[in-house]
Order: sequence, then C-alpha cells, then structure tokens
Amino acid sequence: MELHSDAFEDGGTIPRRYSRDGENISPLLYWRGVPDGTREFAILMEDVTGKEPFVHWLVYAIPANTRELPEGFKHKRDPKEPVDILQGTNSLGNVGYDGPLGTVGRRFRYLFQLFALDRELGLEPGADRDTFWRAAKKHVIVKAELHATYVRGAEEAA
Repeated sequence: MELHSDAFEDGGTIPRRYSRDGENISPLLYWRGVPDGTREFAILMEDVTGKEPFVHWLVYAIPANTRELPEGFKHKRDPKEPVDILQGTNSLGNVGYDGPLGTVGRRFRYLFQLFALDRELGLEPGADRDTFWRAAKKHVIVKAELHATYVRGAEEAA
C-alpha cells in the first residue's frame, strides 16, 4: 500500500499553507494498493523529531472504499465530505488537524501513517492516540508511510 500527497513528495517539505503559520489546513492525501480484507482505514500524523511522538492529526472510521481525504478535511463541516469519518484528539487537545509550527529555524520531522484495518474499530469521535492504539494494534493488515519536514521561518530566510 502507498500513501501520497500532491502537496509534497515523500521526504519533502510541508508547505507553509498546511502549517499553523499558514492556513492550518490538512493536505490532500491519497492511497493505492489496498490489501484484501480491509474494512476501515485510519491516518495518524505525528511530529517524530523528539523522544515522544506529538500527534497533529488522527482520523479513523475511514470507509474501506475511500481512497483519499481532501485538502482541508474538516470533520462534518462540509456536506460533500463523508460524515462517518471521525477525527481524534491531537496533542494540543483539539479534535482534528493542527499542522506544524515548531521553533524558528529548526527542522522538524513528520510521519503520516495510513493503516489498513481488518475490522471497524467502533471508536467514538475525539479518541486520543492511546485509545486508538489499544483498539487498532491487533487489526493492522498493513501500513503505509509518508515522511515530511517543516522548518518554521524557512520562507522568510529564502
């Protein structure tokens, strides 16, 4: 399974637009190569620069026939978006996406993970990372990763 974004290449830089310095909207994500037996997808975006991951975004209950999340995905705010897809609580205590910020001039590393799950997790809206992992860890068929970086203030220095 492969995870991609039109906003940046694997290992590339997350554009300011998707950061809290910019519009703070989630990038378009799409995937292919879905394994048989997938019943649900989940996406986890974390800052993996430090010792402990910092959750920026957790999305789950993504139906098995879904192959992308649109740019700016917001939980149940746009009538064109699937209403059954749920978002969890990030490390800032917010439900939904909060993009990179970080210290000016320092490079931060981000990991987007897409999980193909063999069952529907049945989690409530707003679940945190630990609750998600307890429910999902034994049901991951395969995962795909997309790596990125962000340097706050890089645009001004360029």
